[in-house]
Amino acid sequence: MEDFSIFLGRFHPLIVHLPIGILIMAFILEFASQKTKKFKNILDPAISITLFWGCITSIAAASAGWLLSFQGGYDSETLLWHKWLGVSVIVISFICWLVKSRKLQFKRLYTNALFGLVILFLLTTGHLGGNLTHGEEYLFLYSPQIIKKMVGMDKGPKFINLELSNPDSIKVYKDVIQPILNSKCIECHNKNKNNGGLILTNYKDLIKGGESGKILDIEFPLKSLLLTRVTLPKKNVKFMPPNGLPLTFAEIKIFEWWMKTGAFENSKFTFENLNDQGLKHMLFRDYKLDFSLRPFYEKVQVDSLSASILNELKNNQFNLEQMGEKSNMVSVDYEGNFISKIEFDKLIMAKEQITWLDLSNCNLTDSISEVLPKLHNLTRLNLNSNPISDSTIVRLSNLKNLEVLNLYGTKVTDNSFESLKQLPALKRLYLWKTHVTVGGVKEFNAELPNLKIIIGSE
Repeated sequence: MEDFSIFLGRFHPLIVHLPIGILIMAFILEFASQKTKKFKNILDPAISITLFWGCITSIAAASAGWLLSFQGGYDSETLLWHKWLGVSVIVISFICWLVKSRKLQFKRLYTNALFGLVILFLLTTGHLGGNLTHGEEYLFLYSPQIIKKMVGMDKGPKFINLELSNPDSIKVYKDVIQPILNSKCIECHNKNKNNGGLILTNYKDLIKGGESGKILDIEFPLKSLLLTRVTLPKKNVKFMPPNGLPLTFAEIKIFEWWMKTGAFENSKFTFENLNDQGLKHMLFRDYKLDFSLRPFYEKVQVDSLSASILNELKNNQFNLEQMGEKSNMVSVDYEGNFISKIEFDKLIMAKEQITWLDLSNCNLTDSISEVLPKLHNLTRLNLNSNPISDSTIVRLSNLKNLEVLNLYGTKVTDNSFESLKQLPALKRLYLWKTHVTVGGVKEFNAELPNLKIIIGSE
């Protein structure tokens, strides 16, 4: 009996469009009636009939929707509002029918207000229904960026331009895993529509799993519920995703590798943990990630950072991660949006240990970049999207171990090339959206043919 109820409930998406169209038509006819009074005697009966069938189809749609709700998997708060707004549409449209059929007398002002409420509640109910079915971001998912900003959709995980990123700077979950889930899975697994009690919009809920238990198996990744469902034959009723594009082989391998390495939120693609040559090939082929460079931290031994220094740096918005179990070298990311000189100078406390440093998009200026040349063990330096100029690059000339330098979106010019020539270990240089010229890059690259320069294209 329960299955039959759900069967009837699934007619809701079909039936619900009838009252929407009928009630909107009643609103249009009412508007026309008030604007063309000579046709009022003709239009009023038509409005009455239209409202009557609007009420009948609304009741049918609401009944089917009520049965469909027993299926579960919907956000309870959104569902509650959707139900009661739907009921409100029925009640108010019925009152409008009574008025137009002259069974009830209302002033014109009140009648107009009722018609307005019907349309307002109808649109709101429809929007909430769309959120329940497709997720709250469905309506604006492909809207222009300016509209996304207006509705607060310009935030959250999305695919970054991996080609312009250092492999070692990629955070696997945030930059790869979650964007895959966003594009393939969250239509049915969001906070509003959580089929099987499963939400895939954030790391915590992904790890938690759903009604069938955890979907990630760290010990046996290939036996995990997630990989089992996405690798089933497409005709299987349990194949995921049921609609849209399935996960690619490369995406499945990324999930498998991520689980094998612990499925940590802050996991990175490093030379130490990525020893799968097949996956390296796919990452290069699909994401243009180049893993040809060898890590500096494997060769250098330094003292470990004290707990007090670690806390001091963390308190100043620096996130530190140890490079490996056998290394005391650290990777440092600045997590703020506006770095001060006081914060920046704190880095000197870890000048021996810092080998990877990410200072992207933190409003770093030439006037506060004086500490950089003291970090002589730097091998990866990300300065992208900062208002720095050639003055900062001059200071980098004594960083003899620097292998990768990202200057994307800075103000550097061809004048920086003389300073960059002083970096003997430099193997990869990102210069997209800077003030360098194509001719200058070609001339510079001719002198250093082994240096890979990424300048991108507009």
